[in-house]
Amino acid sequence: PRPRKDGPVTAPELSMRAIESARTQHGAGVWTWYPQPEGVTRYYEPLGALVQEMGVFHEAGHAVVGLACGLGIDGVFLSAAPGNPQMMFYTRWSGSASWTSYTAYLAAGERAADRWLRETGEWTPERAWSVERGARSDRNRAVERAEEFGGMLDITAHPWDGWTQICSGADGALNAHWERVRAVADALLADGALDAAAVSRVAGLPNPSA
Repeated sequence: PRPRKDGPVTAPELSMRAIESARTQHGAGVWTWYPQPEGVTRYYEPLGALVQEMGVFHEAGHAVVGLACGLGIDGVFLSAAPGNPQMMFYTRWSGSASWTSYTAYLAAGERAADRWLRETGEWTPERAWSVERGARSDRNRAVERAEEFGGMLDITAHPWDGWTQICSGADGALNAHWERVRAVADALLADGALDAAAVSRVAGLPNPSA
């Protein structure tokens, strides 16, 4: 059964979003629920000074849901990825997981950042677009993973069998572990990076990489 969004945050159910919104495209041809703000060329512009905290919660969501799904989290970083300076923050992982668990890990960054914006009263459609656009590589990886298994993921399928359903699974995992996400986010913001042992200690979850 589809996990329900029963957490403390009041937000529209993913399945209730309009079909027109679910098929929005912006200038770079990337699908998003929310339209690209007029005049914005860089995805992080609507976030302003919130961009680092958004990144912190994005990566903390990845890390905690990854651990909960049995993945190894090798490290979490508030710095550009080696060889990919456009990736402002990143999480390194290892191991294997089921399709459902792995895609929940991929979507957890985007959904954690969106939830943080809502909880702090900073959510706007423009910033929601930034969160989605910043997760482009996670969405692309889900498509690639499906192809590796001989399948196909239609990101725009709505409400089921696409990214909407994957995000719903991630929301369920975040509901169960939100305090852990907040703890990892606080530690990451303070230290700038967490290695495998630190992620495990702060999250209170076993880490195969530690």
